[in-house]
Amino acid sequence: MPRLSVPGLLLLLSACGSSDPSGVAPGTGNPGAARSCDAYAGPSLASLRHYRGALHEHSSYSDGDIHSIPADYFAAGKAAGLDFMGSSEHTDNLDPLVFISLGSDCFSTPDGLLTCLTPSVDELNKWESIRRQTEEASGEDFLAFRGFEWTSDRFGHINVFFGKDQTNAKTDGGYLLTMESFWSWFTRSPDTPLLGGGGDSIAIFNHPGDKTLGDFDPGRNWWMLRHVPQADERMVGMELFNGGSSDRYVDWYALALDNGWHVGAVSGEDEHGTNWASPELPKTVILAADLAPATLKDAMLARRMYAVVGNQDLVVEMDAEGHPMGSRLGCDGSATVPLKVSVRRRDGSPFTGRIALFDKAGEPLLRSSGASLEQALPVSANERWYYARVEDEAGEALAYTSPVWIRAR
Repeated sequence: MPRLSVPGLLLLLSACGSSDPSGVAPGTGNPGAARSCDAYAGPSLASLRHYRGALHEHSSYSDGDIHSIPADYFAAGKAAGLDFMGSSEHTDNLDPLVFISLGSDCFSTPDGLLTCLTPSVDELNKWESIRRQTEEASGEDFLAFRGFEWTSDRFGHINVFFGKDQTNAKTDGGYLLTMESFWSWFTRSPDTPLLGGGGDSIAIFNHPGDKTLGDFDPGRNWWMLRHVPQADERMVGMELFNGGSSDRYVDWYALALDNGWHVGAVSGEDEHGTNWASPELPKTVILAADLAPATLKDAMLARRMYAVVGNQDLVVEMDAEGHPMGSRLGCDGSATVPLKVSVRRRDGSPFTGRIALFDKAGEPLLRSSGASLEQALPVSANERWYYARVEDEAGEALAYTSPVWIRAR
């Protein structure tokens, strides 16, 4: 067998690609551009659509308009061109056979009282009736999904979606006594004999600071957003807007993130009249590949969502080295992570406001005028979070993104 000279051997190895230490095929990459973070493992970014919809709706099934049922707000959502809508009736009167309504008009006239005290067939099992109405309302271009609002006026309210079961704070001990009854239910399988559970559901902290006994109570706002590790994965969000344009909840958002919660940004319409899906009410946008229930739920579990104030049809993008908003990145400790946030209007008109980047409560880390913001983010041993606020030219909040979380791997 003939022997190769050293130059010949090097030529052969080069032809086989063995001399390329990057392991990247010629012409497909640059070793100097190797990623410093774990690769994104979610659905293709090109496949993600910005689905715009509404969360947190009420009807006569709890304390909304006494002549309405969930099918009415689903119909309003479809008529308004929304992509999805989530029901969240209070569980105070959602148990089987509790047919009464608690809307304010129940007590304004004798006819109103009679309406609220006269059961219809669908009100004898409201939870099952909501399931049926979501199925009837859903189609190729619209998803209706069932949820409920766990209602403690001491600890706070929580919206729970996509689960088989529901639980009532007024009867499970959670109204005034302890949050543990909710967390126990939320982390328990729905197939638990006799007890059921919410282990198949996702949940959102509603309007923090609004439902408390007072600032003296250490239990307010879910024990000041004390972290519950076993619930963290499925506590997917917090309302940044509720019913209007005020963003008074933002400091609670930062506290939740500081305490270890991995919550994304959503809006709640919290409509108790009949103006469901109205343009002036805040909306939630979810980044998903399609409107299948499992796909939308997975997108919320991934925190790919952002909150938008009413009358602002914005499209907000966040990219952290190829990862969308809501992502948790493990990166080289010596690296910096390129972050870009961009904003546009759906109608194609230019966005002329500002974008602010936050890593703590208070003043932003960075603020940029115009439709984009770019920043190189450091990597530290402890996980750090970053979210963006979209503002108008006067500095008023128009949208909040879910964060990205970055830590050393």
